[in-house]
Amino acid sequence: MNANQIQTEFISLLRHLGEENSFSVKFWSQGTMRVSKNIVELSGSINCLIYFKVRSEKPYRWGVTANRIDELKRSGKEWYLVLLYESPNTGYLITAEDVNRYLSIWPLGTEGDYKVGPGSYLQFNRPFHSFSEFFNSLLVVCR
Repeated sequence: MNANQIQTEFISLLRHLGEENSFSVKFWSQGTMRVSKNIVELSGSINCLIYFKVRSEKPYRWGVTANRIDELKRSGKEWYLVLLYESPNTGYLITAEDVNRYLSIWPLGTEGDYKVGPGSYLQFNRPFHSFSEFFNSLLVVCR
């Protein structure tokens, strides 16, 4: 799967679970006309923002945009970072608190992206290996 397919499938799986669990999924617009294609808002039985980045092949290195992190912090909403790799079923779910801990060790590139990869850059988190594992973890941290 390429990155666009992984993103499309991830959102599709979220929407399907939303129908079953009384929450909606939409792209977040921050109250402006600008809609982010990497941040979705869950509302209903679950209320949070999910900022996700996708890598379809090795090396698994994500560019987490510093401006997006700042927008999420200012949103006043609960938020999470999801780093997907290879499929919509494999990745890392990272709480806002863990992101704040990581900001001191993630290198900031010249383009304004934190350079994140497995290993010490994700030392406080373990990957999920199925979409249900991701969703169950989200339910634990989001309630």
